[in-house]
Amino acid sequence: MNPPKVFISATSGDLRSIRQLVKDALLTINCHPVEQTHFEPDWRTVEGMLRGKIAGCQALIHIAGMRYGAEPEPATLPPGTARRSYTQMEYQIGCQLHEERGDAGFRVYTFVCPEGFAYDACEPEPEDKQALQRQHRTRLIDNPRLFEQPAGSTDLTARILALQEQVLSLQQEQVEVRKEVRRAHRTLWVVLAVLLVLGAGIFGLQRFTQQGLAELKAGQKHDPAAIKASMMEASTRKLTEDLAEAEKAAKSDERQRQRDAAQAAHASRLARIDANVAEYEHLASATDTTQEMREVMRILSDPKEGVDAALRYIQSQRAKLVAEEERLEKVHLEQRRARLQPLLTEAGLQATKGQTAEARASYQSVLKLDPQWPQALEAYVLFLYDQSEQTRMHGSLSAALADAQECLINAERFYELAPSETRTQRLLSVAHGQVADVLTLRGAAGDADAVFKHFTRASEISEKLLQASPDSAEVQRDVSVTVGRLGDFLAQRGQPGDVDAALKDYTRSLELREKLLQASPDSAQAARDVAVGLDKLGHLLVQHGQKDDADAALKYFSRSLEIREKLLQDSPGSAEAARDVSLSLHALGAFLSQRGQPDDAAAALKYFTRQLEICEKILHVSPDSVQAGRDVFVSLTKVGNLLAQRGQPGDADTALSYLKRSLEICEKLLQANPDSALAMRDVSMSLTGLGDFLEERGQPGDMDAALGYFTRSLEIRDKLLQANPGSAQAVRDVVGGHYNLSLDLMKQGDQAGAKKEARACYDLLHDRISKGMIFDAPIMGLHERLHAQFGTKP
Repeated sequence: MNPPKVFISATSGDLRSIRQLVKDALLTINCHPVEQTHFEPDWRTVEGMLRGKIAGCQALIHIAGMRYGAEPEPATLPPGTARRSYTQMEYQIGCQLHEERGDAGFRVYTFVCPEGFAYDACEPEPEDKQALQRQHRTRLIDNPRLFEQPAGSTDLTARILALQEQVLSLQQEQVEVRKEVRRAHRTLWVVLAVLLVLGAGIFGLQRFTQQGLAELKAGQKHDPAAIKASMMEASTRKLTEDLAEAEKAAKSDERQRQRDAAQAAHASRLARIDANVAEYEHLASATDTTQEMREVMRILSDPKEGVDAALRYIQSQRAKLVAEEERLEKVHLEQRRARLQPLLTEAGLQATKGQTAEARASYQSVLKLDPQWPQALEAYVLFLYDQSEQTRMHGSLSAALADAQECLINAERFYELAPSETRTQRLLSVAHGQVADVLTLRGAAGDADAVFKHFTRASEISEKLLQASPDSAEVQRDVSVTVGRLGDFLAQRGQPGDVDAALKDYTRSLELREKLLQASPDSAQAARDVAVGLDKLGHLLVQHGQKDDADAALKYFSRSLEIREKLLQDSPGSAEAARDVSLSLHALGAFLSQRGQPDDAAAALKYFTRQLEICEKILHVSPDSVQAGRDVFVSLTKVGNLLAQRGQPGDADTALSYLKRSLEICEKLLQANPDSALAMRDVSMSLTGLGDFLEERGQPGDMDAALGYFTRSLEIRDKLLQANPGSAQAVRDVVGGHYNLSLDLMKQGDQAGAKKEARACYDLLHDRISKGMIFDAPIMGLHERLHAQFGTKP
């Protein structure tokens, strides 16, 4: 018998020495201590890992001190989820297992240490964490569940040692449960075997069953050869009786038909004799352990009852047998999943460590063994979503799309297991949205229709959930996000009526977000969502370009900045809040620089300059952050371009220094992430920006330098297009690169080179348009101009 496993749940900061004492005490009473002291920041991975570890134990010891301890990153928590430390999460999982399994399956032992307990020295926690831990201790004390308050470490050790009898008893109970399950399996198998024998033809079983029961009672042993001979004799006797009955028929053809039927039945019986004998031997050996079997055998041995009565008895037991089979199947399923749980936990840990290939293989192995396991399906769907999102940002679109499509396939399987549950519907909506996001970036022929289909489906699922749960804040937020993403697509597609439809979607999305903020005015997430919705409406109104749209857009951008400034004021150390402010500053700066009213350029420069300051601070704190580096790159480019346009003394030199530093940052990010399509595109854009600046400045050597930047930029864009030939964005970038080069060569007097680049631009664009790829109005206008020059492609 293996030692019982006991999970130790206690914070490491103030109870490190106590954890060691508890481990030593458990080893003393022949128990195996299990604990977890290192956690990743993602609550989904950690929760699955903890559940797997704790589920494999027979008990949990929860020691509550004064320290709250580590907790998941707030950004990884689902909206509306209450904060819990990992130690509190362990206790909650233990309580859930106790409720599911009962005292015979799992026990929770709770110790609440007093304030004067001999805690280990550690740094004090923030007041909010202290308050959360005080609330947890109060719940433990007020809970009907029993708890103990040890006076000190010696007292606690003594109480742990006293658990020996209880834990060992718990292990013995589980052993008995497993034995009972095995006995039930044997019983059911035997009864089903009776059904098999009866169904196969039990004509002679009654006779030798009577003999067999008598021999059993007398303690005699059966001779299979004698049983076989008896069955053959019975079949021959039955044949003789059937042939005699056939001779009574009046017509010759009827007599022949009955003779043939009797001979066929005899041949069939003889063919099954060996199997019947083997089944009988098995049934006879099991009669002393199976009540149902004994009853069947008793009925068969009674001349007044016989086979028909035995069949009626088995029919009466059908419901019981089916229920027992269902129970055993459930037990078997739970046991199998308990055995597979470590493999599922391993997959989550591999994903957390960045071992994506190993994690993928582990998830697939688990689902191959149990394709209908909801927990495994959900974990794999989330893994595939994360992989698709990461690859979409930093890898190839084809790989991102493959993961997104597999994510959707498994999300549909997860949904089919429980189509009425909110969780399955929400994940299905997310999966549809992810496929749409990747297809939007790819922009190949037919992708636009598919994108619209997936975004629409995601929105329909969310709207259906909202109808079922109109007061659910979580569902309201889902609808606001999915409707907003549909609006994003329509705003980008640009077909007749799309802008108005997008405006409708954005307005509904913002209304839902405003409602959530009104219901939870102190929610930072709700405030951030409203700011995002305001920005989207502002950008769309600028694109809409109708009367009063510009004024409305400015109001939206300004309110977004106000909300984000307040969030940053409430959390001055939050990098997320600071970045949000930088996004609003960028939106306002871009709007004003485009509007072009008096003083707009100066105001825009002010906004962009402050954005750059914020982004520089974030990058200083997180120098390896790709996002922070990209934000600085964008800010430097914006400030550099505005300074170049302003043209005051010294602006050109300052602008050039900003643009060069922007390129340095991009190249550093590309060096750190050489396979990142996003990083490659950023470098190409930065090179183009530098080329444009030098071309505009026109100092000696600037044109040659600009030509070098444009050429290098185009080389990078060609590589991106080769990696993603169906990407509309990649086509636009290469087209722009060729066109810039043609203009530059034209200015230098290289007519042949300029014509060559313009022709390459036209050929690529004409090829993709002929294949159904959709582009925005400026690109289509460029195609028309080039078409007038080069005519139909030969």
